[in-house]
Amino acid sequence: MQVSVETTGTLERRMEVQVPAERIEKAINERLKSISRTVRLKGFRPGKVPVNVVRQQFGQQVRQEVLGDVMQSSFAEAVVQQQLTPAGGPRIEPISTEGGDLKYRAVFEIFPQIQLKGIDGMEIERPAADVSDADVDAMIINLQEQRPSYVGVDREAVETDRVTVDFDGSIDGQPFEGGKGADVPVVLGAGRMLGISRPA
Repeated sequence: MQVSVETTGTLERRMEVQVPAERIEKAINERLKSISRTVRLKGFRPGKVPVNVVRQQFGQQVRQEVLGDVMQSSFAEAVVQQQLTPAGGPRIEPISTEGGDLKYRAVFEIFPQIQLKGIDGMEIERPAADVSDADVDAMIINLQEQRPSYVGVDREAVETDRVTVDFDGSIDGQPFEGGKGADVPVVLGAGRMLGISRPA
């Protein structure tokens, strides 16, 4: 088997492979013999169909199947031979079968080669940050405000309390779509708009 490789890009390779006719014919003959043992043809007993008759009936189909199989298997052999590592499946383009030899072109990309270097001599700057007690206190307050915990009380509501309200909104005495809410939680003094629950 003859193999040549051309570099057509940073990672792309174009490889031409030529498989000898002897390998093709051997694979075809083996496939035809296998078929002759199982095929059923009128006038012949099962398993007794001569290979030349099978060749006349199925020769072209078998040849196409064998060519496809040989292209796949020879491509796998060629990349190992050339010490290439394809990053994906190849695009295979048949070139010719003149003289019985199979010649095709396979275009594919390979994985990049990465060389690891030692860390000797490297300088790394470690980021540093000064955190004061005031910063910690501010973060604690911020977290408490983001995740408040509420418990029920029996008194009048005051600022920062959370209450649950029902409301009906109207414009010039006329209700409008989305202007009605039920069981809407509101934090007094938060300065936020009411979360309106739209009617079903």
